[in-house]
Amino acid sequence: MITNKDLKMCNEQIFSYSAAYQVPFFGRESAIEEMQELNKNLNPAETLVISQPLGTGKTFLVNYMISSGKLEVPTGASFLTVRGITEEPESMEAFPGDTLVVDEADIKTTAKKLVKGLGMLAEYLEKSGRKAILLGDYSLKNPNISGELEKTVSLMKFGDMDKAFLKGVLVERFQHFLELEEFQIEEVMEEELLDYLAPEWMKSVNSFRGMFSLLQQVVANEKYVRHNSEKAYLTVEMVRDFLCNDDDMQLDIEQRKFFELFCDYMKEMYPKGNGITTGFKVEELYGLAKNGGIDKSLQEFAEDILYPFATADLLVSTGVPEYEGRGSSFVRRPAPYVPSLRLLLSLM
Repeated sequence: MITNKDLKMCNEQIFSYSAAYQVPFFGRESAIEEMQELNKNLNPAETLVISQPLGTGKTFLVNYMISSGKLEVPTGASFLTVRGITEEPESMEAFPGDTLVVDEADIKTTAKKLVKGLGMLAEYLEKSGRKAILLGDYSLKNPNISGELEKTVSLMKFGDMDKAFLKGVLVERFQHFLELEEFQIEEVMEEELLDYLAPEWMKSVNSFRGMFSLLQQVVANEKYVRHNSEKAYLTVEMVRDFLCNDDDMQLDIEQRKFFELFCDYMKEMYPKGNGITTGFKVEELYGLAKNGGIDKSLQEFAEDILYPFATADLLVSTGVPEYEGRGSSFVRRPAPYVPSLRLLLSLM
């Protein structure tokens, strides 16, 4: 039996979503096989691009492949970043080995530095004849950004994080950190909670960071998991209650009004998220706001409500970040949107 004390003791390791802890690697066999093949056939000045949402395990995958000798990159080498390249171009020359690894080509970096950094990378690779592996989010699907790199190949088989994948990751970690031989994740986690954490319709954007940061906070809270020898068991209701009492969600009057409108709409049309496929367009959500008495232009609605909701992790953007070139705005989290785990659990 896994106790509350056991779970608290290994909370940050089991639900780790950063490089702070060394955790066992699980799955993504197809991605590993494809990446090895692509890397082996990479020509001088070419870049292997991995473009996936934030928090889905790109860096973890590459680190695993390096440490296990599946990529010819020196173990322990600190990855470059696109922003770092713009500030210290000489860092590319100093990176060990024939293949540079460049991270954070994503919405955390300004569009100006993304474009400049990728341009500098392309120029350096052409001059040096070296190769690169580039990790970023869907910003790299925008040709006005990724077009700075002319010679690229893309990883296609990264693998979505569905319920089966999540269960495999959790079982591997529980067995490793609690030294268990036989273990079923349902022993410590309600099946319905697993359904909420990794819904099928959201599998392409499900993230370790979103799921595991929430679980860490719940387990750390003495209200839900006390430091005792009772059997550990995490439920949907436990997580929902935590979110309902979380003071971090600060909304103004109109944002709160839209939040309530959207929740009512979801409960009526998509209970528990069932039926959601491609997500919601701006015009659809704007119509909901107008019918609910929110008097704003479409542009004001997007800037004052939708984008802040996406930034606050209430809505998850599944679109390609918008950028039309020098001087234009960088829309980091565009439509379509799906409700986040945080919002979905608050609908109960």
